[in-house]
Amino acid sequence: MQMHSLKRLDEYIVLIPAYNPDQALVTLVRELKETGFVYVIVVNDGSVETSRHVFDEVGKWVTTVLVHERNQGKGAALKTGIRHVVQHFPKSTGVITVDADGQHLPADVLKLYEEGVRWPHHLIMGCRDFSGSDIPFRSRFGNQMTRGVMLLGSGLRLKDTQTGLRAIPLRYAEQLLDVPGNRYEFEMNMLTFTKRLQVPIHQTPIQTVYVAENASSHFRPVIDSILIYRMFLAYSLSSIASFVLDVGVYALFVYLLNPWFETTHVLIATVVARILSSLFNYFVNRKIVFHSKAKRAMPKYFGLVGLQMALSAGLVYALFYVIRDGEVWIKVVVDSFLFVVSYYVQKKWVFKR
Repeated sequence: MQMHSLKRLDEYIVLIPAYNPDQALVTLVRELKETGFVYVIVVNDGSVETSRHVFDEVGKWVTTVLVHERNQGKGAALKTGIRHVVQHFPKSTGVITVDADGQHLPADVLKLYEEGVRWPHHLIMGCRDFSGSDIPFRSRFGNQMTRGVMLLGSGLRLKDTQTGLRAIPLRYAEQLLDVPGNRYEFEMNMLTFTKRLQVPIHQTPIQTVYVAENASSHFRPVIDSILIYRMFLAYSLSSIASFVLDVGVYALFVYLLNPWFETTHVLIATVVARILSSLFNYFVNRKIVFHSKAKRAMPKYFGLVGLQMALSAGLVYALFYVIRDGEVWIKVVVDSFLFVVSYYVQKKWVFKR
């Protein structure tokens, strides 16, 4: 259905990254213009020659079509568009990013525009409802996973972490050019960066639309998932390695000291294991996982380690004193809980950039 607006919608620039689009893009830009959007920018992200006719037709409606000679990824296309807006529309309120496959309705783009005008310093996110039975499994599962990772990693409680419909304030958009990632991971990194800059997030519900089971999506489940979660995966691998080292050293010292001590061998083994594993974990997290150069990271980290070690030793000792058996299994249970707590504290405080 075509929509017409009495207003001239020129405070936000609509930005659409496109890779091998079909006629849905033509329909989208035509309806956006009919809705009242004055400025619409499309980025051709190295599409194949057979898509040229789509861009030729789109070019009749939009403000400009920016072109990548080769495919660089959705994140790179968004950065190209944002850079263009910053340079040519410096007085605009911001940018509204829209997907090219027809999943975002003009009515919802208008809704984000109105929310953005009302909250010009907020990142406005158009959030879909994933509870319906018609939602593709990979979309529902992917959203649940990324919601959990985002909550654990950044403390952000979001309904739809993967939505491409976002109204971004211009003052914030310019800083996004330095956010790492040129493919789908860029949109996740954007949220983490938002948290770091303390940009408030406003979530507004939109229609959930999937065309042909989302077949037109260029998301690569394995490769792009690794890119999206690579920091979390790297942290998990670092933590797992440290955890194995910690438990291994602990078990070794329990075995060596048990003949000479009745219960205090548990305390000694816990302290030695935690010192060695924490040194390993600190340097891996600092250099490889977070790439942090924070000068005060070490005292913060070892302050956390000291507290965690005290909690670990105290809880393990108390439980073993009561049970009198299963020292290693008690250690595993206690430290599994502390592992989750430690990740959140390190992400939010120790290695915060």
